[in-house]
Amino acid sequence: MNVQARPEDWEEPVRLPEVSVPRRLLVPFDGSHNAERALAWAATTASATDGEVVVLVGYEQPLTMRGRGAQYIESVREDLETEAKELAAEAVRLLVARGVRSRGIVVKGDVPRAILDMAESEACDLLVIGRQGLSAEVGGVSGALDRMRDMLQGGVADKVVRHSPVPVLVVS
Repeated sequence: MNVQARPEDWEEPVRLPEVSVPRRLLVPFDGSHNAERALAWAATTASATDGEVVVLVGYEQPLTMRGRGAQYIESVREDLETEAKELAAEAVRLLVARGVRSRGIVVKGDVPRAILDMAESEACDLLVIGRQGLSAEVGGVSGALDRMRDMLQGGVADKVVRHSPVPVLVVS
């Protein structure tokens, strides 16, 4: 352990803990510009460390309805799952093209919780996440409502940073 002296008014020396080189990186990916940059950071890091990138695409399931709306909701669910699988496959293709070992995982449910659970269950060394996702890039009323909700409750990246069991790199 490296030890450096603090200024004289400090009581204890600075201690630098041992840290390992990240070899398994988790990247939550939604196709946004920040997620693409996070993927690029992870690819560069994994290349340098002979590591692996785990791409996680998460989506929230729409509410359940009865009656005529149920058929529409089921169609939306299927579309969301298909789009998520395609997005994960696209990210993995980009990584493989750069010579990076990678795999994609698709989960439905609470996205921040899924990211945190996956970081732990996959024994990831580093989580690389974009500062803002697609909801921040979308214009109009829906985008404005998402941004307002994120200001009040915190966005996905904010929740992940506050609760992550592993180190987090936030990419802008």
